[in-house]
Amino acid sequence: MRVLIPAGGRPPGGWAAGHRVGLDDNEVHHLRVRRARDREIVELLDGTGLRGTGRLVQTGNQWAVEVQSAQQESRPAELTLAVAAGDRDRFSWMVEKAVELGVTRIIPLETARSSGVATGIRDAHLRRLRRQALEATKQCGVAWAVQVEEPLSLDDFRGRPLTGPGWLADRSGAPPPTRLGGNAMTVVIGPEGGLTDAERAGLVAVGYLPIVLGPHTLRFETAALAAAALATAARMRGSHG
Repeated sequence: MRVLIPAGGRPPGGWAAGHRVGLDDNEVHHLRVRRARDREIVELLDGTGLRGTGRLVQTGNQWAVEVQSAQQESRPAELTLAVAAGDRDRFSWMVEKAVELGVTRIIPLETARSSGVATGIRDAHLRRLRRQALEATKQCGVAWAVQVEEPLSLDDFRGRPLTGPGWLADRSGAPPPTRLGGNAMTVVIGPEGGLTDAERAGLVAVGYLPIVLGPHTLRFETAALAAAALATAARMRGSHG
């Protein structure tokens, strides 16, 4: 069983054997559903690189975990999805699955054809999205949770320097490369109505390469996950020569 411990409570020197940390209400509920037992051994994660083991400690209705071992994993190479935020329920599902595919950062983009979507992502939805990213971290066992940023206008996003390869999902683009190095990379996914010609040209001008993800029109969440899977597979091929 995996348990999330709060990253904010980490001691200055990091977790060490013997440290005891209380669990939040979400984790306590999870333990009750799973019928966890006092002194049960669990795997520990915190979404910021911790991977360890611990022993559950129950005192009345309160639960804590006593750390037995802990190590800090290095942050993986950045894989950013900048996605024109359509329907928030589908966006939420995308965030969960992106964790499993090794995405490290998600930026909800405001574009000409997505900013007026009534069910789109707003600042008020970010807390739930970030919690879902943490829950997905626990489910798949990755040490670093996806960072979900605040919604960003496409103009502001384009002003950020591009480090490493940049892909722009586009039906008229070239097939994606089959091998990639371990550099940071960013993938832009437009709204279902597509980017405007001016938006597309602006991204190409700052270094984004138009890439085709499949033979058919894809919904934004499908396109985002297809791009993440292609990028991750290309990185794995590159790392194995």
